[in-house]
Amino acid sequence: MQPRRPGQQQPHPDLEAIVRNHLDAPWRRPIADHSAQAFAEIRHRVETSGRSLILDSCCGTGDSTRYLAATYPQALVVGVDKSASRLSRRRSGDHDPDAADNYVLVRADVNDFWRLAADAGWRPERHFLLYPNPYPKASQLRKRWYGSPAFAALIDLGGQLTVRTNWGLYAEEFVLALQAAGFHASQQVLANPTLITAFETKYFERGHDLYELVSDLNRRC
Repeated sequence: MQPRRPGQQQPHPDLEAIVRNHLDAPWRRPIADHSAQAFAEIRHRVETSGRSLILDSCCGTGDSTRYLAATYPQALVVGVDKSASRLSRRRSGDHDPDAADNYVLVRADVNDFWRLAADAGWRPERHFLLYPNPYPKASQLRKRWYGSPAFAALIDLGGQLTVRTNWGLYAEEFVLALQAAGFHASQQVLANPTLITAFETKYFERGHDLYELVSDLNRRC
């Protein structure tokens, strides 16, 4: 079941042009000081861990980061979110966050963090974007990750990208944006998903369709 959303109902006619413009023009917005500091503090651990890297962007309370750390024990999972309040919260019943040594939560703006990581040569094995804000109005296209200037850095990082959303049009447009950038992407409706985040649980319990798209950003078409 699709949730009711105001505004846009079809792929935005300007999507491809906006994507190509962002890929062709360097983004010159200054890096926020707190993001630069957060990246500097975690960089040594990532680059000396000897583990493959998984990024969990916009991780919220870190539920998904902890899940990914348990699912991929051989990897170092870095969860990034801009909200200190969200990062400080955990769902009741969560296991002890100190029990796993293969994840870390970082407070930073991913718009900055992706650029810093890409410039540093980080190449995550996997990258997760779980239930990002869809910004459903047509006028908000440039706020969606694939319509924003940060999309170029997301692609530069490479790795297997996994995106989940409860808005079918968001998944459809993300696929179109990746295709415009030269990448193949597949999407599916999740029939019996393992519920990773509080948002995912809420949407599933309300009967929403849950969409997942996957793209190998190490391989262009």
